[in-house]
Amino acid sequence: MGPATLLAGCTGGEPKTDVGTSTTESDEAATETGGEATAEANGSFSLRILLDHPFDRFDHNTGWMGPPARDIYQNLVDRAYDMTLQPGMLKGWSFENGNMDLVMTLREGITFHDGSAFDADHVKWFLLDYLLNGSGTSYMVDGIIDDVVAEDTHTARLKLSAPAPNLLWNLSSAYAAVPSRDAYEEYGEDYGRTIAVGSGPYKWKSRDGDRNLVLERFEEYDWSPEWIGLEGAGKAAEITYDVITETSSRTAALETGEADAILTGLPSTKVQAYENNDEIDVHRAEGRQVRWLGFNLDPERAGVIAEDLNLRKAISFAIDRQSIVDGLFQGLGQPGVNLLPPTVAAQDIGDEYNHTFDLDKATSLMEEAGWTVNPGGVSTKDGVEASFELLTTNASTARNLATVYQEQASKIGVELKPKVVDEATVQSRIKSGDFETIVEGYTWQNADILDWFFAFDMTPYPAWFGVQEGREADDRANELIEAGMSAGSWEERIQKFKRANEYLMESLVPAAPVHYPEGISAARADLDGYKFFTLGTTVETITK
Repeated sequence: MGPATLLAGCTGGEPKTDVGTSTTESDEAATETGGEATAEANGSFSLRILLDHPFDRFDHNTGWMGPPARDIYQNLVDRAYDMTLQPGMLKGWSFENGNMDLVMTLREGITFHDGSAFDADHVKWFLLDYLLNGSGTSYMVDGIIDDVVAEDTHTARLKLSAPAPNLLWNLSSAYAAVPSRDAYEEYGEDYGRTIAVGSGPYKWKSRDGDRNLVLERFEEYDWSPEWIGLEGAGKAAEITYDVITETSSRTAALETGEADAILTGLPSTKVQAYENNDEIDVHRAEGRQVRWLGFNLDPERAGVIAEDLNLRKAISFAIDRQSIVDGLFQGLGQPGVNLLPPTVAAQDIGDEYNHTFDLDKATSLMEEAGWTVNPGGVSTKDGVEASFELLTTNASTARNLATVYQEQASKIGVELKPKVVDEATVQSRIKSGDFETIVEGYTWQNADILDWFFAFDMTPYPAWFGVQEGREADDRANELIEAGMSAGSWEERIQKFKRANEYLMESLVPAAPVHYPEGISAARADLDGYKFFTLGTTVETITK
């Protein structure tokens, strides 16, 4: 994963900050490939599904290409519609030996599109050679898996370095989709560009640059996971994924019936109109995003904004989140209250730690910290003005948020001065720590995001939140986050990360959470079986 870090949108699985993605309008021309889905003589049909972001490689470095990748590949472990972990290519699993071993029982009869077999030796190659020693997603298994033993054809025993309940979640990620070893080794650098071979319900047919991918049904497929509720391959004979980056062209293709669905990039401005359109269905659910106003905690770079906790809290409480949800996002989503999205269990912390709009509280915090509003309307303290650059991209949503933040912060005498630059400049300035405040956020569905952004030894973002080393607050934040990362069970992990979330919101405030966007997509009403799924729709269930 609006102004949101698309963790599902970066190479190598590292957080990539990005703003404005879901509603950004572009001057780029619309993709002209594809066409209206038509029934074929044998009663099957084709689908044309639209995305708003160009393709890259279809390998373990680009989990953000989740929608088509989910059709090509399968995972050892799945996440169902309710985000519970379910067997994918596995029949089941168990933790043994004091949770130091994870024993995987493989489903029998699975083959890849090239005819190669799936077995325990393949699992060993996948976990150790492909992931651990690969080029992009080793973080999911590095320091977790010491070895993999193929006990028999359909049993693999993972020897763990420590109890790791989060490993199963990692293996359900799009970054852990399982490819054919034969194809991966045969095609080398071309793998993921000219071909991608998995064991999913659809196989690669053709690709035209970074904007058009055609998949065809894998007729031999008969190992659909039980949670999907379907036996065999998908109903559609062919699926075309087209990228149309220009918003009006993308929505026009859906409205005219030239496309069957907009999977990513449905603008919020269209939701109400589509909900009143008998020919189009809108699909909505809680999303995985958090939009926020971020603060640099490096005193050398950001000065008083980094040094004054009450100042950061005051700015956060001065933001009228509901007005932003209603005004900028047409009522879609929820006001953000802490650093995790509502789809993550550790988001459910005590109300006393959550941040909500409270202008009186914001004003009191400024006064308690010694700030006085000067005749010009800007607060001062010890001769220093509460005036800060607000870094933002040129995406329309990000610019609009910057304007609102500026106006609302001015009510407590804080001057935020928007600085609009391109996305590459934002990335560079984050990594160098060259900013004071920033319009940002992320898309992710796991509490380990707290480790990515707020642990003080994490790269590539140490300049953002991690340069106050030696201060007690930093040590405590690290301690709480590490406790969550090293918890011995999933329930313990949730509780530990709740404590970390509470501490960050009360004692550090690295960001003011503002908005939890909804997940939305739209499809033609003649599609039956289409469901919104935060990981990309399950296309094999669709009929017409």
